[in-house]
This record gives sequence, structure tokens and C-alpha cells, in this order.
Amino acid sequence: MKIALVGTGRMGQAVEAVARERGHAVVARFDSGHPFSEDADVHGADVAVDFSTPATALAHLEAYCRRGLPAVVGTTGWYDDRDRVQRWVDEHDGALLYAANFSIGVALLARALRALTPLLDRFDDYDAAIHETHHTGKVDSPSGTALMLADVLLGGLARKTHAEPETQHGRIDPAALHVTSTRLGSVFGQHTVLLDGPFDEIALTHRARNRQGFASGAVRAAEWLPGRHGLLTFDDFLADA
Repeated sequence: MKIALVGTGRMGQAVEAVARERGHAVVARFDSGHPFSEDADVHGADVAVDFSTPATALAHLEAYCRRGLPAVVGTTGWYDDRDRVQRWVDEHDGALLYAANFSIGVALLARALRALTPLLDRFDDYDAAIHETHHTGKVDSPSGTALMLADVLLGGLARKTHAEPETQHGRIDPAALHVTSTRLGSVFGQHTVLLDGPFDEIALTHRARNRQGFASGAVRAAEWLPGRHGLLTFDDFLADA
């Protein structure tokens, strides 16, 4: 498989290393010095893997759809524009697969929460919160993964109506799901869902040991995507894997 790598930072480098281990070739590389565009030469790539920046995400997504290039997108920051992206996909019969996190472990955590929330919703004396820690070079805060986990909780807990990512200097709204962040050293990524009751506390934590877990999931998704169509998620890949 031939891959166009869009974003050559730490995640892009990890993707390239995993791709080579799995027998694939990175035939084109794009970054801030050599930006991707609709008419960029991708040297016959079968699929793009995008770990670029939120500021460039929408332009990249439209270009992938217009030129018929399937793309696996790990860049976040564009999710509020999903309706617009869906129109591009439909108009051009495109194939975009996106995820805030390509870790199998995070996917398992999300599925565990979906199974847990119907029961937890019946026990309203348990409060919930999310805390995430990433390296100091992380662009977005909270992380896309933390917001994805927040969506799972909000979808399953009637008593929580919205995520609150800001520091609270007074009493927090009981209907708010507090999502907090720490930026520390070179931490790859740690996400903890906290459930606090009157008699005990439950903590569900995912700790990434390195970037290879994320890169492996992204490359496997890239192997699966060509020949498919639609605005797809990592769950779609996992359901068919």
C-alpha cells in the first residue's frame, strides 16, 4: 500500500515507522514547509494518513473528497463542522475515517463506558468527571480523546447535560461533566474517568506507553479504508476488523 503522510511530527513519524514494519511505503510527505493541497502530487498514494493541525483540517478534508483520495484522519478540532464534511463526502462519494484516538485500548474503554452508563444512570449519587494528561507539546486542550469519552458519558447519563472544560473558581453546575487537563513533560497520554459515590470511588484509566499503539491503529484503519465510502469512524473499522 502507498501512503501519503500529511503531518510529519511525532505521530506522523510513528505512523511511518509502523507502516514500514507492515510492508507499506510512504510515497509523499506534507508538513508546514510543504503543505498538502488539492493539487498536491501524492505520487499515486492509495490512502492519506493525516495527523496535521486543527487549523488545516477542514481544507485537507475537502481536498481529500474532491480528489477521491481515501483518508484516515487523526487531526481533531473540526468536529463541530461534521455536517459540512458529510456534505463533501456525499457529493464526491468520498471515504474519510476519523478518530480522536486510534488506540485499541481507548476503544475498549469507550465500549466499557457505554455498557456501564445505563446502570450508572440509575444510581444518581455517583458523580462523574474526566481528567487527561498529555505532553507539553499537545496542541488541543482538552484532548479529542477526553471529549470523545465525555460524549459517551453525556449520552448515557441523563443528569449530565454538558461538558465543562474550564477551571472552576466557584461551585460547579451539578449538570456539568467536568473535563480537566494537565500538560506535563513528555507524557504520551493518560485518560481517567472518575466515578465518585458516597462510599467509594471508581477510576477507569488508560495510559499509553508510547505512540506506537496509536500509530498501529491508524495504519490498520488505512489498510481497511480503500474501496469503502462514507464518513466513517474507528468504531466502523473495529466492527469489521
